[in-house]
Amino acid sequence: MKTHMPFPEKGLEEAAIWQAMAHAGQGDVDWRGGRLPGFYVHFANDDVDRVGKIALEKFHATNALGLSAFPSIKKFESEVVEWALSLFHANGGAASITSGGTESIFIAMKTAREWAKANRPEVTKPKMLLSHSAHPAFDKAAKYLSLDVVRILPRADFKTDIDALKAALDDQTIIMAGSAPQFTIGVFDQIEELAAIASSRNVWFHTDACIGGFFSPFAEQNGHPIPPWDFRVEGVKSISADLHKYGFAPKGASIVAFSDASYQRYQVFDFDNWSRGRYVTSTFAGTRSGASIAAAWAVMRYLGNQGYRKIAEQIWQVREKLIREIPVIDGLFVYGEPELTVMSYGSKSLDVADIAAGLAAKGWHTVAPSPNPPAINLGILSLAFGEVVDAYLADLRQVVAQLTAGDNSFDHSLVGTYGAR
Repeated sequence: MKTHMPFPEKGLEEAAIWQAMAHAGQGDVDWRGGRLPGFYVHFANDDVDRVGKIALEKFHATNALGLSAFPSIKKFESEVVEWALSLFHANGGAASITSGGTESIFIAMKTAREWAKANRPEVTKPKMLLSHSAHPAFDKAAKYLSLDVVRILPRADFKTDIDALKAALDDQTIIMAGSAPQFTIGVFDQIEELAAIASSRNVWFHTDACIGGFFSPFAEQNGHPIPPWDFRVEGVKSISADLHKYGFAPKGASIVAFSDASYQRYQVFDFDNWSRGRYVTSTFAGTRSGASIAAAWAVMRYLGNQGYRKIAEQIWQVREKLIREIPVIDGLFVYGEPELTVMSYGSKSLDVADIAAGLAAKGWHTVAPSPNPPAINLGILSLAFGEVVDAYLADLRQVVAQLTAGDNSFDHSLVGTYGAR
């Protein structure tokens, strides 16, 4: 029988707590120093980080379940939602702040399912149709919502195979989705074409812009060509976009947005068969911290449109350097044609797992390569990584040269994992 660690009988002095926490954090990656290329932490700069932390502290005790008690949180959420809908070019519409992209996708899928019950009552085995590149959060939502999922293998350019999707589309399909951009290769699915197909069959269409939702608008303003993805595309009914990625808000904060405010009646959980009375929530959580909502508001208000445009351009230049420099390294290539700031690269002659181990040995937190296609994913580029991108490229050249020379002594146990214990 396993014996568990007993709960401490006595409390610690405050200084001892901070000492213990500092010790525990010694093995954490140096994300502020950019040693975490594109994963987990989306850092703008010290000033933005400071503003978010102060807002978290000021509103740490607030509860967004009780907006009548905390009208400040109601104000912050309503304004962030309005800003998001404006950036997504909504004509009306509605939105909510969630805890992250997974919840945003879940809420969108739950809304779509309830919409289909009302508008497609003939459906008995509701199905979701996706490209293989769509985020696992769709399958996670489907598991909770009792939806079948069909994933279609992508085309050679990693975009959705439209012909294969049409062949799989049937009278039980209630949801289709596209990524803007995909998490691994960084290309956009053909949102206009997919949304048009969905609309013609009375199927709900969702754009997953968890990565690009708060980057694409500013990159477009800066003159960079961004494929159509938002509510300007006819047929897009919902969008997920993470505030804690390129919105640079502290975790966890994301937006789920709808093209029509009437869809919210399918979103809301409304329960009145309870001794306490009526209970209504628009997100999965009941109690949810108002601090993350306040922090998102503070960061967005601090940066404004001009601040986001400036950061977007700085990160875009990091993207350009990587796309330019990686293929120059012996045998390496960038997959597809990345359309935002997510990309992956592979090798024509080396095992990418060996390259990952070599980078990890040089102090880069490198996540295990993607298996299909075999690639090292640079994730979601940040300004912190931009400050050390030249050092990363130099180390990458050295690792490739060492492996090419036949020296494969790197410790693979140093390679990190993504989304795994």
